[in-house]
Amino acid sequence: MPVIQHVARHRDASAPDAVAVVGMACRFPGGIGTPGDLWKALCEGADLVSEVPPDRFDSGLFVDPRRKRPGRSCTSAGGFLHGIELFDAGYFGIAPREAARMDPQQRLLLETAVEALDDAGMPRDAWAGTDTGVFIGVSSRDFGELQTARPDTIDAYTMTGLASSVTANRISHFFDWHGESIAVDTACSSALTALHRACSHLRAGAGPAALAGGANVLLNPFGYAGFSAASMLSPTGRCRPFSAAADGFVRAEGAAVVVLRRLADALADGDPVHGVILATGANSDGRTRGLALPRREAQQALLESVYAGAGIDPDDLVYFEAHGTGTPAGDPVECEALGRALGSRRRTGALPIGSVKSNLGHLEAASGMAGLFKALLVLRHGSVPPTLHAEPLHPGIDFDRWGLRPTVRGERLADRDRPVVGVNSFGFGGANAHAVLAPHPEGAGARRALRLALADAGVSAGEVDHVNAHGTGTPPNDLVEGRVIEALLPHGPSVTATKGVLGHTLGAAGAVEAAVTVLTVQHGLVPPVANLERLDPALSLDAVRGGPRKQRVDVALSNSFGFGGHNTVLVFRTAG
Repeated sequence: MPVIQHVARHRDASAPDAVAVVGMACRFPGGIGTPGDLWKALCEGADLVSEVPPDRFDSGLFVDPRRKRPGRSCTSAGGFLHGIELFDAGYFGIAPREAARMDPQQRLLLETAVEALDDAGMPRDAWAGTDTGVFIGVSSRDFGELQTARPDTIDAYTMTGLASSVTANRISHFFDWHGESIAVDTACSSALTALHRACSHLRAGAGPAALAGGANVLLNPFGYAGFSAASMLSPTGRCRPFSAAADGFVRAEGAAVVVLRRLADALADGDPVHGVILATGANSDGRTRGLALPRREAQQALLESVYAGAGIDPDDLVYFEAHGTGTPAGDPVECEALGRALGSRRRTGALPIGSVKSNLGHLEAASGMAGLFKALLVLRHGSVPPTLHAEPLHPGIDFDRWGLRPTVRGERLADRDRPVVGVNSFGFGGANAHAVLAPHPEGAGARRALRLALADAGVSAGEVDHVNAHGTGTPPNDLVEGRVIEALLPHGPSVTATKGVLGHTLGAAGAVEAAVTVLTVQHGLVPPVANLERLDPALSLDAVRGGPRKQRVDVALSNSFGFGGHNTVLVFRTAG
Protein backbone atom coordinates (compact mmCIF):
# COMPACT_ATOMS: atom_id res chain seq x y z
CA MET A 1 0.00 0.00 0.00
CA PRO A 2 1.45 3.43 -0.93
CA VAL A 3 1.95 5.90 1.89
CA ILE A 4 1.69 9.66 2.11
CA GLN A 5 5.28 10.85 2.36
CA HIS A 6 4.56 14.55 2.87
CA VAL A 7 1.92 17.25 2.68
CA ALA A 8 2.91 20.84 1.87
CA ARG A 9 0.55 23.79 2.02
CA HIS A 10 1.06 27.40 1.07
CA ARG A 11 -1.19 30.43 0.91
CA ASP A 12 -0.34 33.11 -1.65
CA ALA A 13 0.30 36.53 -0.16
CA SER A 14 -0.82 38.92 -2.89
CA ALA A 15 -0.14 42.62 -2.38
CA PRO A 16 -3.34 44.38 -1.28
CA ASP A 17 -2.99 46.97 -4.05
CA ALA A 18 -2.22 44.47 -6.84
CA VAL A 19 -4.22 44.97 -10.04
CA ALA A 20 -5.34 42.10 -12.29
CA VAL A 21 -5.41 42.24 -16.08
CA VAL A 22 -8.68 40.44 -16.83
CA GLY A 23 -9.20 41.37 -20.49
CA MET A 24 -6.94 42.10 -23.47
CA ALA A 25 -7.49 43.16 -27.08
CA CYS A 26 -5.19 44.58 -29.74
CA ARG A 27 -4.51 45.61 -33.31
CA PHE A 28 -0.85 45.57 -34.28
CA PRO A 29 1.05 45.72 -37.61
CA GLY A 30 1.13 42.75 -39.92
CA GLY A 31 -2.52 41.77 -39.43
CA ILE A 32 -2.14 40.97 -35.72
CA GLY A 33 -5.63 41.02 -34.23
CA THR A 34 -5.27 39.03 -30.99
CA PRO A 35 -2.65 38.47 -28.28
CA GLY A 36 -2.26 34.95 -29.68
CA ASP A 37 -1.37 36.39 -33.08
CA LEU A 38 1.21 38.62 -31.43
CA TRP A 39 2.82 35.72 -29.57
CA LYS A 40 3.01 33.63 -32.73
CA ALA A 41 4.68 36.48 -34.61
CA LEU A 42 7.17 37.12 -31.82
CA CYS A 43 8.12 33.45 -31.49
CA GLU A 44 8.62 33.21 -35.25
CA GLY A 45 10.91 36.24 -35.17
CA ALA A 46 8.61 38.08 -37.56
CA ASP A 47 9.75 41.46 -38.84
CA LEU A 48 6.46 43.27 -39.49
CA VAL A 49 7.87 46.55 -40.77
CA SER A 50 6.84 47.36 -44.34
CA GLU A 51 6.46 50.42 -46.56
CA VAL A 52 3.93 53.26 -46.37
CA PRO A 53 0.71 51.96 -47.99
CA PRO A 54 -0.62 54.03 -50.89
CA ASP A 55 -3.83 54.81 -48.97
CA ARG A 56 -1.80 56.85 -46.42
CA PHE A 57 0.25 59.19 -48.60
CA ASP A 58 2.42 59.14 -51.70
CA SER A 59 5.84 58.28 -50.34
CA GLY A 60 7.39 59.17 -53.70
CA LEU A 61 6.54 62.81 -53.09
CA PHE A 62 7.58 62.99 -49.46
CA VAL A 63 10.61 60.70 -49.11
CA ASP A 64 14.19 61.68 -49.86
CA PRO A 65 16.70 59.10 -48.57
CA ARG A 66 19.52 61.58 -49.19
CA ARG A 67 17.82 64.09 -46.87
CA LYS A 68 18.73 67.01 -49.10
CA ARG A 69 15.23 68.46 -49.55
CA PRO A 70 13.39 70.10 -46.64
CA GLY A 71 10.01 68.74 -45.65
CA ARG A 72 10.92 65.21 -46.71
CA SER A 73 11.39 61.96 -44.78
CA CYS A 74 14.55 59.88 -44.89
CA THR A 75 12.47 56.69 -45.00
CA SER A 76 9.14 55.23 -46.07
CA ALA A 77 9.38 52.31 -43.64
CA GLY A 78 6.74 51.71 -40.99
CA GLY A 79 4.55 49.19 -39.23
CA PHE A 80 0.99 49.54 -40.52
CA LEU A 81 -2.47 48.26 -39.68
CA HIS A 82 -4.77 46.70 -42.23
CA GLY A 83 -8.25 48.07 -42.92
CA ILE A 84 -8.29 51.13 -40.66
CA GLU A 85 -11.07 52.54 -42.84
CA LEU A 86 -13.41 49.69 -41.82
CA PHE A 87 -15.86 50.32 -38.98
CA ASP A 88 -19.26 48.89 -38.03
CA ALA A 89 -20.85 52.19 -37.04
CA GLY A 90 -24.28 50.62 -36.61
CA TYR A 91 -23.04 48.29 -33.87
CA PHE A 92 -22.03 51.30 -31.81
CA GLY A 93 -25.17 53.28 -32.61
CA ILE A 94 -23.22 55.88 -34.56
CA ALA A 95 -24.66 57.47 -37.69
CA PRO A 96 -22.59 57.03 -40.88
CA ARG A 97 -22.12 60.79 -41.21
CA GLU A 98 -20.68 61.01 -37.70
CA ALA A 99 -18.50 57.93 -38.23
CA ALA A 100 -16.95 59.56 -41.29
CA ARG A 101 -15.71 62.42 -39.10
CA MET A 102 -14.25 60.19 -36.40
CA ASP A 103 -10.50 59.88 -36.03
CA PRO A 104 -9.63 56.23 -36.82
CA GLN A 105 -8.02 56.10 -33.37
CA GLN A 106 -11.47 56.58 -31.81
CA ARG A 107 -12.88 53.76 -33.93
CA LEU A 108 -10.02 51.36 -33.16
CA LEU A 109 -10.30 52.02 -29.44
CA LEU A 110 -14.06 51.40 -29.41
CA GLU A 111 -13.56 48.09 -31.20
CA THR A 112 -10.74 46.90 -28.96
CA ALA A 113 -12.62 48.01 -25.83
CA VAL A 114 -15.56 45.77 -26.78
CA GLU A 115 -13.21 42.87 -27.57
CA ALA A 116 -11.35 43.29 -24.29
CA LEU A 117 -14.60 43.12 -22.34
CA ASP A 118 -15.52 39.99 -24.29
CA ASP A 119 -12.12 38.54 -23.40
CA ALA A 120 -12.85 39.31 -19.74
CA GLY A 121 -16.17 37.48 -20.00
CA MET A 122 -18.08 40.65 -19.17
CA PRO A 123 -21.41 41.60 -20.77
CA ARG A 124 -21.57 45.08 -22.23
CA ASP A 125 -23.74 46.41 -19.41
CA ALA A 126 -21.83 44.73 -16.55
CA TRP A 127 -20.56 48.00 -15.09
CA ALA A 128 -23.07 50.47 -16.55
CA GLY A 129 -23.69 53.35 -14.18
CA THR A 130 -20.59 52.60 -12.08
CA ASP A 131 -17.44 54.64 -11.60
CA THR A 132 -15.46 52.50 -14.04
CA GLY A 133 -12.67 54.67 -15.44
CA VAL A 134 -11.16 54.99 -18.90
CA PHE A 135 -7.55 56.09 -19.45
CA ILE A 136 -6.26 56.31 -23.02
CA GLY A 137 -2.79 57.21 -24.29
CA VAL A 138 -3.00 59.11 -27.56
CA SER A 139 -0.80 61.68 -29.26
CA SER A 140 -1.27 61.60 -33.04
CA ARG A 141 -3.14 64.52 -34.62
CA ASP A 142 -2.79 63.22 -38.17
CA PHE A 143 -6.51 62.94 -38.88
CA GLY A 144 -7.16 66.48 -37.68
CA GLU A 145 -4.32 67.83 -39.80
CA LEU A 146 -5.88 66.24 -42.86
CA GLN A 147 -9.25 67.81 -42.07
CA THR A 148 -7.79 71.32 -41.88
CA ALA A 149 -6.88 70.99 -45.54
CA ARG A 150 -10.60 70.63 -46.35
CA PRO A 151 -12.48 73.35 -44.44
CA ASP A 152 -15.47 72.85 -46.74
CA THR A 153 -16.09 69.47 -45.06
CA ILE A 154 -16.51 70.87 -41.53
CA ASP A 155 -19.84 69.89 -39.98
CA ALA A 156 -21.47 69.31 -36.59
CA TYR A 157 -19.40 66.17 -35.96
CA THR A 158 -15.97 67.55 -36.83
CA MET A 159 -14.88 68.72 -33.39
CA THR A 160 -15.88 65.58 -31.47
CA GLY A 161 -14.38 63.48 -34.24
CA LEU A 162 -11.00 65.17 -33.89
CA ALA A 163 -10.70 65.74 -30.14
CA SER A 164 -8.15 63.57 -28.35
CA SER A 165 -10.27 63.69 -25.20
CA VAL A 166 -13.05 61.89 -27.03
CA THR A 167 -10.90 58.79 -27.55
CA ALA A 168 -11.61 58.05 -23.88
CA ASN A 169 -14.98 59.79 -23.65
CA ARG A 170 -16.58 57.72 -26.43
CA ILE A 171 -15.76 54.52 -24.57
CA SER A 172 -17.26 55.86 -21.35
CA HIS A 173 -20.33 57.02 -23.27
CA PHE A 174 -20.83 53.72 -25.06
CA PHE A 175 -20.64 51.60 -21.90
CA ASP A 176 -22.31 54.22 -19.65
CA TRP A 177 -19.34 54.34 -17.32
CA HIS A 178 -19.29 57.27 -14.89
CA GLY A 179 -15.69 57.24 -13.63
CA GLU A 180 -12.76 59.32 -14.79
CA SER A 181 -12.47 59.49 -18.58
CA ILE A 182 -9.08 60.85 -19.55
CA ALA A 183 -6.88 61.05 -22.63
CA VAL A 184 -3.20 61.09 -21.69
CA ASP A 185 -0.53 62.62 -23.93
CA THR A 186 3.05 62.17 -22.77
CA ALA A 187 4.21 61.32 -26.29
CA CYS A 188 5.73 57.84 -26.50
CA SER A 189 4.99 56.99 -22.86
CA SER A 190 1.30 57.91 -23.16
CA ALA A 191 -0.17 54.40 -22.97
CA LEU A 192 1.93 53.23 -20.03
CA THR A 193 1.24 56.49 -18.22
CA ALA A 194 -2.47 55.86 -18.87
CA LEU A 195 -2.01 52.41 -17.33
CA HIS A 196 -0.39 54.02 -14.28
CA ARG A 197 -3.36 56.39 -13.94
CA ALA A 198 -5.82 53.49 -14.29
CA CYS A 199 -4.06 51.49 -11.56
CA SER A 200 -4.06 54.55 -9.30
CA HIS A 201 -7.81 54.88 -9.92
CA LEU A 202 -8.38 51.32 -8.72
CA ARG A 203 -5.97 51.56 -5.79
CA ALA A 204 -7.91 54.61 -4.60
CA GLY A 205 -11.01 52.40 -4.41
CA ALA A 206 -12.81 54.13 -7.28
CA GLY A 207 -15.16 51.92 -9.29
CA PRO A 208 -15.19 48.17 -9.91
CA ALA A 209 -12.87 48.30 -12.93
CA ALA A 210 -10.83 50.48 -15.26
CA LEU A 211 -9.87 50.34 -18.91
CA ALA A 212 -6.43 51.47 -20.07
CA GLY A 213 -5.06 51.60 -23.58
CA GLY A 214 -3.46 53.53 -26.38
CA ALA A 215 -3.68 54.11 -30.10
CA ASN A 216 -1.58 55.51 -32.93
CA VAL A 217 -2.25 55.96 -36.64
CA LEU A 218 -0.02 57.43 -39.35
CA LEU A 219 -2.08 59.26 -41.94
CA ASN A 220 0.11 62.02 -43.34
CA PRO A 221 3.80 62.67 -44.05
CA PHE A 222 4.33 65.56 -41.64
CA GLY A 223 5.37 63.45 -38.65
CA TYR A 224 7.76 61.54 -40.87
CA ALA A 225 9.34 64.76 -42.09
CA GLY A 226 9.56 66.25 -38.60
CA PHE A 227 11.17 63.22 -36.98
CA SER A 228 13.57 62.94 -39.92
CA ALA A 229 14.60 66.57 -39.50
CA ALA A 230 15.33 65.80 -35.84
CA SER A 231 17.46 62.78 -36.89
CA MET A 232 15.23 60.42 -34.89
CA LEU A 233 14.10 58.08 -37.70
CA SER A 234 16.13 55.15 -38.96
CA PRO A 235 17.22 55.84 -42.55
CA THR A 236 17.71 52.08 -42.99
CA GLY A 237 14.13 51.40 -41.89
CA ARG A 238 14.53 49.16 -38.84
CA CYS A 239 14.49 49.50 -35.05
CA ARG A 240 17.76 47.95 -33.86
CA PRO A 241 17.62 47.94 -30.05
CA PHE A 242 20.98 47.59 -28.25
CA SER A 243 22.81 47.28 -31.57
CA ALA A 244 26.01 48.78 -32.92
CA ALA A 245 23.99 49.46 -36.08
CA ALA A 246 21.23 51.38 -34.26
CA ASP A 247 20.40 54.48 -36.29
CA GLY A 248 16.93 55.57 -35.14
CA PHE A 249 13.39 54.26 -34.82
CA VAL A 250 10.71 53.20 -37.27
CA ARG A 251 7.20 54.62 -36.88
CA ALA A 252 4.28 52.21 -36.43
CA GLU A 253 0.53 52.05 -35.87
CA GLY A 254 -1.56 50.11 -33.41
CA ALA A 255 -4.27 50.09 -30.78
CA ALA A 256 -4.60 47.99 -27.64
CA VAL A 257 -6.54 48.05 -24.39
CA VAL A 258 -6.63 46.09 -21.15
CA VAL A 259 -9.46 45.67 -18.66
CA LEU A 260 -8.23 46.02 -15.09
CA ARG A 261 -9.69 45.08 -11.71
CA ARG A 262 -8.37 44.96 -8.19
CA LEU A 263 -6.86 41.48 -7.88
CA ALA A 264 -8.93 40.60 -4.82
CA ASP A 265 -12.14 41.47 -6.71
CA ALA A 266 -11.08 39.54 -9.80
CA LEU A 267 -10.29 36.41 -7.80
CA ALA A 268 -13.50 36.69 -5.78
CA ASP A 269 -15.58 36.93 -8.97
CA GLY A 270 -13.70 34.18 -10.79
CA ASP A 271 -12.44 36.47 -13.56
CA PRO A 272 -9.72 35.25 -15.92
CA VAL A 273 -6.39 36.70 -14.80
CA HIS A 274 -3.88 37.22 -17.62
CA GLY A 275 -1.34 38.72 -15.26
CA VAL A 276 -0.95 40.97 -12.24
CA ILE A 277 0.34 44.54 -12.09
CA LEU A 278 2.30 44.73 -8.85
CA ALA A 279 3.45 48.34 -9.14
CA THR A 280 3.53 51.31 -11.51
CA GLY A 281 5.27 54.66 -11.48
CA ALA A 282 5.87 57.80 -13.52
CA ASN A 283 8.21 60.79 -13.35
CA SER A 284 9.88 63.46 -15.46
CA ASP A 285 13.46 64.07 -16.53
CA GLY A 286 13.19 67.70 -15.50
CA ARG A 287 15.79 69.97 -17.04
CA THR A 288 18.25 68.26 -19.38
CA ARG A 289 20.78 69.43 -21.97
CA GLY A 290 17.93 69.45 -24.44
CA LEU A 291 14.18 68.85 -24.21
CA ALA A 292 14.31 65.64 -26.24
CA LEU A 293 17.48 64.26 -24.61
CA PRO A 294 16.90 61.53 -21.98
CA ARG A 295 18.22 61.82 -18.43
CA ARG A 296 19.75 58.72 -16.92
CA GLU A 297 19.36 59.87 -13.32
CA ALA A 298 15.59 60.31 -13.70
CA GLN A 299 15.10 56.91 -15.34
CA GLN A 300 17.20 55.28 -12.63
CA ALA A 301 15.31 57.09 -9.87
CA LEU A 302 11.98 55.90 -11.26
CA LEU A 303 13.09 52.26 -11.29
CA GLU A 304 14.59 52.44 -7.81
CA SER A 305 11.44 54.06 -6.44
CA VAL A 306 9.04 51.55 -8.01
CA TYR A 307 10.97 48.42 -7.01
CA ALA A 308 11.87 49.59 -3.52
CA GLY A 309 8.32 50.77 -2.91
CA ALA A 310 6.92 47.39 -3.93
CA GLY A 311 9.54 45.43 -1.99
CA ILE A 312 10.76 43.62 -5.10
CA ASP A 313 14.26 42.16 -5.18
CA PRO A 314 16.13 42.71 -8.49
CA ASP A 315 16.82 38.95 -8.53
CA ASP A 316 13.08 38.30 -8.87
CA LEU A 317 13.18 39.88 -12.33
CA VAL A 318 13.16 37.21 -15.03
CA TYR A 319 12.85 39.59 -18.00
CA PHE A 320 12.78 43.31 -18.72
CA GLU A 321 10.92 44.82 -21.68
CA ALA A 322 12.92 47.95 -22.42
CA HIS A 323 11.74 51.06 -24.22
CA GLY A 324 14.49 50.07 -26.65
CA THR A 325 13.84 52.27 -29.67
CA GLY A 326 17.23 51.74 -31.27
CA THR A 327 18.24 55.40 -31.15
CA PRO A 328 21.92 56.21 -30.55
CA ALA A 329 20.99 58.59 -27.71
CA GLY A 330 18.25 56.56 -26.04
CA ASP A 331 19.50 52.99 -25.69
CA PRO A 332 22.81 53.72 -23.91
CA VAL A 333 21.07 55.98 -21.39
CA GLU A 334 18.29 53.47 -20.71
CA CYS A 335 20.72 50.57 -20.30
CA GLU A 336 22.91 52.50 -17.87
CA ALA A 337 19.88 53.54 -15.81
CA LEU A 338 18.56 49.98 -15.82
CA GLY A 339 21.98 48.57 -14.93
CA ARG A 340 22.59 50.97 -12.07
CA ALA A 341 19.10 50.52 -10.62
CA LEU A 342 18.63 46.78 -11.09
CA GLY A 343 21.02 44.79 -13.27
CA SER A 344 24.25 45.40 -11.36
CA ARG A 345 22.51 44.64 -8.05
CA ARG A 346 21.56 41.10 -9.01
CA ARG A 347 23.25 38.02 -7.57
CA THR A 348 21.76 35.50 -10.02
CA GLY A 349 23.30 36.57 -13.31
CA ALA A 350 22.58 39.08 -16.02
CA LEU A 351 19.04 40.36 -16.54
CA PRO A 352 17.51 39.36 -19.91
CA ILE A 353 16.28 42.45 -21.80
CA GLY A 354 14.46 42.93 -25.09
CA SER A 355 12.24 45.23 -27.12
CA VAL A 356 9.11 44.48 -29.15
CA LYS A 357 9.94 47.48 -31.34
CA SER A 358 12.36 45.27 -33.24
CA ASN A 359 9.33 43.34 -34.54
CA LEU A 360 6.58 45.95 -34.85
CA GLY A 361 8.32 49.29 -35.05
CA HIS A 362 7.67 52.08 -32.56
CA LEU A 363 3.95 52.58 -31.90
CA GLU A 364 4.73 55.94 -30.31
CA ALA A 365 1.79 56.84 -28.01
CA ALA A 366 0.60 53.20 -28.04
CA SER A 367 4.06 51.66 -27.65
CA GLY A 368 3.62 51.03 -23.93
CA MET A 369 0.69 48.73 -24.69
CA ALA A 370 2.80 46.72 -27.15
CA GLY A 371 5.47 46.29 -24.47
CA LEU A 372 2.85 45.41 -21.85
CA PHE A 373 1.24 42.76 -24.08
CA LYS A 374 4.60 41.17 -24.84
CA ALA A 375 5.51 41.12 -21.14
CA LEU A 376 2.21 39.50 -20.17
CA LEU A 377 2.67 36.86 -22.86
CA VAL A 378 6.24 36.17 -21.71
CA LEU A 379 4.92 35.45 -18.22
CA ARG A 380 2.06 33.33 -19.55
CA HIS A 381 4.23 31.15 -21.77
CA GLY A 382 7.36 31.05 -19.63
CA SER A 383 9.70 32.04 -22.44
CA VAL A 384 11.21 35.10 -24.11
CA PRO A 385 11.10 35.52 -27.90
CA PRO A 386 14.19 36.90 -29.65
CA THR A 387 14.80 40.62 -30.08
CA LEU A 388 15.61 41.20 -33.74
CA HIS A 389 18.41 43.27 -35.29
CA ALA A 390 20.34 43.57 -32.00
CA GLU A 391 23.61 42.04 -33.17
CA PRO A 392 26.35 43.10 -33.21
CA LEU A 393 25.75 44.61 -29.79
CA HIS A 394 26.41 48.29 -29.15
CA PRO A 395 30.09 48.69 -28.15
CA GLY A 396 29.26 51.80 -26.15
CA ILE A 397 26.95 49.89 -23.78
CA ASP A 398 28.82 47.89 -21.15
CA PHE A 399 26.28 45.08 -20.79
CA ASP A 400 28.57 43.06 -18.51
CA ARG A 401 29.11 45.97 -16.15
CA TRP A 402 25.40 46.72 -15.95
CA GLY A 403 24.36 43.08 -15.55
CA LEU A 404 22.23 43.05 -18.71
CA ARG A 405 21.86 40.50 -21.52
CA PRO A 406 19.92 41.28 -24.72
CA THR A 407 17.80 38.28 -25.71
CA VAL A 408 19.02 37.86 -29.27
CA ARG A 409 17.72 34.29 -29.26
CA GLY A 410 14.60 32.83 -27.70
CA GLU A 411 15.00 31.34 -24.23
CA ARG A 412 13.08 29.93 -21.30
CA LEU A 413 12.47 32.12 -18.28
CA ALA A 414 14.62 31.47 -15.24
CA ASP A 415 12.85 29.52 -12.51
CA ARG A 416 11.84 31.83 -9.67
CA ASP A 417 9.30 31.42 -6.89
CA ARG A 418 8.20 35.01 -7.43
CA PRO A 419 8.96 35.88 -11.06
CA VAL A 420 8.36 39.46 -12.18
CA VAL A 421 8.80 41.34 -15.45
CA GLY A 422 9.43 45.07 -15.90
CA VAL A 423 8.17 47.32 -18.71
CA ASN A 424 9.71 50.71 -19.54
CA SER A 425 8.21 53.52 -21.62
CA PHE A 426 9.67 56.99 -22.19
CA GLY A 427 8.34 60.11 -23.89
CA PHE A 428 10.60 62.35 -25.96
CA GLY A 429 9.72 65.30 -23.73
CA GLY A 430 11.06 63.52 -20.65
CA ALA A 431 7.92 61.82 -19.29
CA ASN A 432 8.85 58.33 -18.04
CA ALA A 433 6.62 55.43 -16.97
CA HIS A 434 7.22 51.94 -15.64
CA ALA A 435 5.15 48.89 -14.68
CA VAL A 436 6.04 45.67 -12.83
CA LEU A 437 4.11 42.54 -13.74
CA ALA A 438 3.73 39.12 -12.15
CA PRO A 439 1.97 35.93 -13.32
CA HIS A 440 -1.38 34.70 -12.07
CA PRO A 441 -0.91 34.49 -8.29
CA GLU A 442 -1.72 30.78 -8.10
CA GLY A 443 1.56 30.04 -9.82
CA ALA A 444 3.80 31.35 -7.05
CA GLY A 445 1.98 29.42 -4.33
CA ALA A 446 1.89 26.25 -6.41
CA ARG A 447 5.64 26.41 -6.99
CA ARG A 448 6.38 26.92 -3.31
CA ALA A 449 4.01 24.15 -2.23
CA LEU A 450 5.54 21.69 -4.69
CA ARG A 451 9.11 22.61 -3.74
CA LEU A 452 8.34 22.24 -0.03
CA ALA A 453 6.63 18.90 -0.53
CA LEU A 454 9.58 17.42 -2.42
CA ALA A 455 12.19 18.85 -0.06
CA ASP A 456 10.46 17.75 3.14
CA ALA A 457 9.74 14.30 1.73
CA GLY A 458 13.38 13.88 0.72
CA VAL A 459 12.34 13.26 -2.88
CA SER A 460 14.21 14.72 -5.83
CA ALA A 461 12.29 16.11 -8.78
CA GLY A 462 13.66 13.39 -11.04
CA GLU A 463 12.13 10.65 -8.88
CA VAL A 464 8.55 11.77 -9.55
CA ASP A 465 6.89 9.35 -11.96
CA HIS A 466 3.38 10.77 -12.07
CA VAL A 467 1.31 13.88 -11.23
CA ASN A 468 -2.43 13.93 -10.63
CA ALA A 469 -3.01 17.59 -11.51
CA HIS A 470 -5.62 19.95 -10.11
CA GLY A 471 -6.81 20.48 -13.71
CA THR A 472 -10.14 22.32 -13.51
CA GLY A 473 -10.55 22.94 -17.24
CA THR A 474 -10.22 26.72 -16.88
CA PRO A 475 -7.47 27.70 -19.37
CA PRO A 476 -5.62 30.40 -17.37
CA ASN A 477 -5.40 28.26 -14.23
CA ASP A 478 -4.54 25.04 -16.04
CA LEU A 479 -1.83 26.81 -18.03
CA VAL A 480 -0.31 28.12 -14.79
CA GLU A 481 -0.31 24.66 -13.23
CA GLY A 482 1.12 23.11 -16.39
CA ARG A 483 3.95 25.63 -16.42
CA VAL A 484 4.74 24.88 -12.78
CA ILE A 485 4.92 21.14 -13.51
CA GLU A 486 7.14 21.74 -16.56
CA ALA A 487 9.47 24.07 -14.66
CA LEU A 488 9.94 21.99 -11.53
CA LEU A 489 9.66 18.50 -13.07
CA PRO A 490 11.44 18.98 -16.41
CA HIS A 491 12.03 15.25 -16.95
CA GLY A 492 8.35 14.94 -17.91
CA PRO A 493 6.41 12.62 -15.58
CA SER A 494 3.03 11.38 -16.77
CA VAL A 495 0.15 13.73 -15.97
CA THR A 496 -3.56 13.14 -15.52
CA ALA A 497 -6.48 15.09 -14.03
CA THR A 498 -9.32 13.38 -12.17
CA LYS A 499 -11.81 16.20 -12.70
CA GLY A 500 -12.09 15.33 -16.38
CA VAL A 501 -14.00 12.19 -15.32
CA LEU A 502 -15.60 13.03 -11.98
CA GLY A 503 -16.12 16.78 -12.27
CA HIS A 504 -15.02 19.26 -9.63
CA THR A 505 -16.09 17.96 -6.22
CA LEU A 506 -15.08 21.30 -4.62
CA GLY A 507 -14.24 20.76 -0.94
CA ALA A 508 -13.85 17.01 -1.46
CA ALA A 509 -11.69 17.37 -4.56
CA GLY A 510 -8.39 16.90 -2.72
CA ALA A 511 -9.57 13.70 -1.06
CA VAL A 512 -10.89 12.29 -4.34
CA GLU A 513 -7.64 13.06 -6.17
CA ALA A 514 -5.61 11.56 -3.32
CA ALA A 515 -7.63 8.34 -3.50
CA VAL A 516 -7.12 8.07 -7.25
CA THR A 517 -3.40 8.70 -6.82
CA VAL A 518 -3.18 5.93 -4.20
CA LEU A 519 -4.78 3.51 -6.66
CA THR A 520 -2.42 4.65 -9.40
CA VAL A 521 0.65 3.89 -7.29
CA GLN A 522 -0.84 0.62 -6.03
CA HIS A 523 -1.83 -0.82 -9.41
CA GLY A 524 0.62 0.88 -11.77
CA LEU A 525 -2.23 2.01 -14.00
CA VAL A 526 -2.56 5.71 -14.88
CA PRO A 527 -6.04 6.92 -15.87
CA PRO A 528 -6.29 9.20 -18.92
CA VAL A 529 -7.34 12.84 -18.92
CA ALA A 530 -10.95 12.71 -20.09
CA ASN A 531 -12.17 15.03 -22.86
CA LEU A 532 -8.64 16.05 -23.82
CA GLU A 533 -8.65 16.18 -27.61
CA ARG A 534 -5.61 18.43 -27.95
CA LEU A 535 -3.05 19.61 -25.42
CA ASP A 536 -2.65 23.38 -25.06
CA PRO A 537 0.12 24.21 -27.59
CA ALA A 538 1.83 26.31 -24.93
CA LEU A 539 2.49 23.13 -22.92
CA SER A 540 4.59 20.02 -23.56
CA LEU A 541 3.31 17.82 -20.73
CA ASP A 542 3.15 14.03 -21.02
CA ALA A 543 -0.62 14.04 -20.58
CA VAL A 544 -2.16 10.56 -20.62
CA ARG A 545 -4.80 10.44 -23.37
CA GLY A 546 -7.00 7.92 -25.11
CA GLY A 547 -6.95 5.22 -22.46
CA PRO A 548 -5.25 4.07 -19.26
CA ARG A 549 -1.49 3.67 -19.38
CA LYS A 550 0.33 0.79 -17.70
CA GLN A 551 3.25 2.37 -15.90
CA ARG A 552 5.38 1.67 -12.85
CA VAL A 553 4.76 4.49 -10.38
CA ASP A 554 7.02 4.61 -7.33
CA VAL A 555 6.53 8.31 -6.52
CA ALA A 556 3.43 10.34 -7.36
CA LEU A 557 2.10 13.80 -6.56
CA SER A 558 -1.48 14.90 -6.06
CA ASN A 559 -2.10 18.64 -6.47
CA SER A 560 -4.99 20.60 -5.00
CA PHE A 561 -4.94 24.33 -5.63
CA GLY A 562 -7.84 25.96 -3.86
CA PHE A 563 -9.72 29.17 -4.51
CA GLY A 564 -7.94 32.13 -2.94
CA GLY A 565 -4.49 30.53 -3.14
CA HIS A 566 -4.70 27.59 -0.68
CA ASN A 567 -2.35 25.05 -2.27
CA THR A 568 -1.81 21.45 -1.17
CA VAL A 569 0.63 18.93 -2.64
CA LEU A 570 0.59 15.31 -1.45
CA VAL A 571 3.61 13.08 -2.10
CA PHE A 572 2.92 9.34 -2.37
CA ARG A 573 5.47 6.56 -2.71
CA THR A 574 5.37 2.80 -2.63
CA ALA A 575 5.68 1.26 0.82
CA GLY A 576 8.99 -0.34 1.69
